[in-house]
Amino acid sequence: MRYSEFGKTGKMVSAIGFGGMRFDLTKSQEVNADLLKYAFDKGINYFDTAPGYCDDKSEDLFGTGFKKIPRDKYFVATKLMPVHVANELEAYEKVKKSIDRMGVEYIDFFHVWCIRRMEHFDLAMNGGLYNALLKCKAEGLIKHICFSSHQEGAGVRKVVESGRFEGVLLGVNILNFPYRWDGVLAAKEHGLGVVAMNPLAGGLIPKNEDKLQFLASPGETPTEAALRFLVANPNITVALNGFTTTEHIDTACRAADAEPMTEEDIARIKTHISRNMTRICTACGYCEECPENIPIPAYMQIYNDKAVFGKTDEEMVNSMKFHHEWGLLAEPRGSAAACVACGRCEASCTQHLDIIARLKEIAEWEAKSQEFNKTK
Repeated sequence: MRYSEFGKTGKMVSAIGFGGMRFDLTKSQEVNADLLKYAFDKGINYFDTAPGYCDDKSEDLFGTGFKKIPRDKYFVATKLMPVHVANELEAYEKVKKSIDRMGVEYIDFFHVWCIRRMEHFDLAMNGGLYNALLKCKAEGLIKHICFSSHQEGAGVRKVVESGRFEGVLLGVNILNFPYRWDGVLAAKEHGLGVVAMNPLAGGLIPKNEDKLQFLASPGETPTEAALRFLVANPNITVALNGFTTTEHIDTACRAADAEPMTEEDIARIKTHISRNMTRICTACGYCEECPENIPIPAYMQIYNDKAVFGKTDEEMVNSMKFHHEWGLLAEPRGSAAACVACGRCEASCTQHLDIIARLKEIAEWEAKSQEFNKTK
């Protein structure tokens, strides 16, 4: 297992992290909790969870598992959304509740959870959550304040440059990394630890290995290549994986033995993806300047699921609901239906994508999405 310092905290964390949202709830609590000890024995010392994970059982499972691991040998992270607390006192009490559920005296990395748009950052700063975390830190209940985000790279950079945090948790993987890479680089430049979640694109990579074989080097699968891309990446501190079985842990840990990637390796992978997936948006951002303020790169990233992985229209309608609430479209801007077919985006697209036709499809999905109607 490879270890590196988490930002400037002095904490040496494992390249592979244990994500606590993939437990198999058909199995007993003891069996699930034993996965933590198995992961620890394999060299993993970074464990991440949150209230609500796995039907709100994950923190309790962590508490059972931690009984078998020396407290000074691992680091635990959990989270709290600014929209889930009414004031500083409630936030403070919820931090203490997480501590009690996991049976620990303190939490190493506590995240302002799920900053999806800048108003969530403002709410955290002014709605009591951040002040509660500062109080908890002063009392020794938490050690480091971090944040998690689903924003694009520029939005992540704004939060990083606020100087309020010591680490960031981002959804980044081998397929979507160009869209969020500016945020990763900003965190690295400012000395924050960088934890990458969703390394397998929500399961799309292992489910579509036949279409993604070009990602892999000889002797490895596309899934292993995706893990290696993050684990061996010098800009990523921890690659966070959700584990259901010991085999999943073994697969992830094998990636930790890979040779570190160089910036040239990363650039080559980006080019390789572009050449092998001619219908995929690579998030170069050249179409960003839309006169109707349509977030075209975000929409095209979402459309990748249709173009590359063949998701149905029904699945894409559900995807629009998710992205407007939690994902790439959480920051309100112009809608796909606002497209006037001026052609500027298509003229600038390095992939020569049929963006106007795609936006028309997307507008139909959005029109069927109740969540979209609620947010407008």
